[in-house]
Amino acid sequence: MAVVTLFMSDRDESRTFTSKKEADAYDKMLELAEGISHFVGREIDGLSERQSEDIGILLARHAELLAAAMKGKTSVLFEPLAQEEDSSEEKKAESSSHLSAVGE
Repeated sequence: MAVVTLFMSDRDESRTFTSKKEADAYDKMLELAEGISHFVGREIDGLSERQSEDIGILLARHAELLAAAMKGKTSVLFEPLAQEEDSSEEKKAESSSHLSAVGE
């Protein structure tokens, strides 16, 4: 029988990863998403908490792409996004529920 080491996310204990690097990257993304959600919610009147969280998750998930755009390479924003392992909707719903749990 094989033994598999799993790493848990510090910010979302329901998620496990096969490497510490993946778990740390996920935690970092959730932390950034929480900060962006707070900022967006504070700065834009009329957004629901869910909308702020969705925006935070979207921007945090694509931080590298946005960083390239902010450095002058705006063309990257018009390119199609690479397909991820899970569907985009599934990840958004999953992260959004975890972001809510983290903020409580």
